[in-house]
Amino acid sequence: MKPLTHRSRVIVSPYNPEKAVSIDELIDAERANMDSYGMKQLVALVPSLRAKMETEQARAHYDLIQGVEVLIQIIHSQEVKLCTDPLPVHLAEAGMAAAYILNGADIIPDSIPEIGLTDDARILARVFERNPVLRYYRERDALQA
Repeated sequence: MKPLTHRSRVIVSPYNPEKAVSIDELIDAERANMDSYGMKQLVALVPSLRAKMETEQARAHYDLIQGVEVLIQIIHSQEVKLCTDPLPVHLAEAGMAAAYILNGADIIPDSIPEIGLTDDARILARVFERNPVLRYYRERDALQA
C-alpha cells in the first residue's frame, strides 16, 4: 500500500460544522489552550500515542507515524521539562498536535475506517511546516540512528 500524504489546507471546523476554516486557523485557536502544565502532562500520554500508531488504521499514514515519534521526542525533551508560560509557539503547537491526535472524536472521527486519521496527519504535517525549529528533533533522531 502506498503511504498517504496530506496536503489540504481547508477543513470543516469541529466546533462549527457549518463553517470551513483553514488548518492554520484551527491550529492558532487550539494552541491558545496549551500551557506549560498541559505540555508536561503529555508525558503520561506517550503510551497512548504509541498505541494509536500501532493500529491497523495508522499503518496507512506513514507520515503520521513518523511525526508522532518526533512529537514523543519533543514531549520527552529538556525544553519541555523546563518550559514555562507563555509557551513558545513551536511547543504550544506541538502540544496541540499531540492532544489533537489523542482525541478520537475530532474533525474526522478516528473510528471511520481508512480515513479516520487523515485529519490528524494533516494537522501534524502543518504544525511541522509552520515550525521549522521542530526539524531539529527529526535531525537529532536521524543522527542517533
